[in-house]
Amino acid sequence: MTPPKKVEAARRQLGTALALYLEDRDPVSVHCLAGGACELIDFYAQKVGGEPFSSHALATFPDLDIGQLRRLQRQYWNAFKHATHLSGQERDDDELLSRFTDVQNDHVLFIGWYDYALVADAMPVEAQVHQIWYLALYPEKLDPAISAETIQSAFPNLRSFPRDQQKRLLLKRIKMAKSDAELMNDPKTENRPLIIGWP
Repeated sequence: MTPPKKVEAARRQLGTALALYLEDRDPVSVHCLAGGACELIDFYAQKVGGEPFSSHALATFPDLDIGQLRRLQRQYWNAFKHATHLSGQERDDDELLSRFTDVQNDHVLFIGWYDYALVADAMPVEAQVHQIWYLALYPEKLDPAISAETIQSAFPNLRSFPRDQQKRLLLKRIKMAKSDAELMNDPKTENRPLIIGWP
């Protein structure tokens, strides 16, 4: 079955965002692309009967409601894309944006690809490796049902390295994964390039 055009739009945004991120290019563009994709793909993950990342977050933090979660998840994205509030008053986001770094992209890319996999039942190998890298970097986000040992063995002591080295290790593991014929031929591996044309 052909995926809806909006799912394909989300895939292109996520793919281009991840490609830029892996090359350490413009983190603002990465965040805006991934943020747009997250908004779309969350809806389609629910539509196919999956539990998008937002459902897990609300279950984990019962004091949050969906509005609060969205504001938290989208604070930087909204600051980048809106000059004014709904009232028409100019937004003052300088203090917020002074805290923005590429680290925020770790989270938005993880969420976007997580939800995309629920819809497409597959991910590019780069996104698969990024998911493991993310959980090794943020073990507190790991579902207790998943073995932390497996995740940590892929990226031992990842948190002890500086940011640039963490990302180099991510690239190294992606290269290794691409040479794994079994992984590359697995139906859960989407073999389209990260950046693809339209349609």
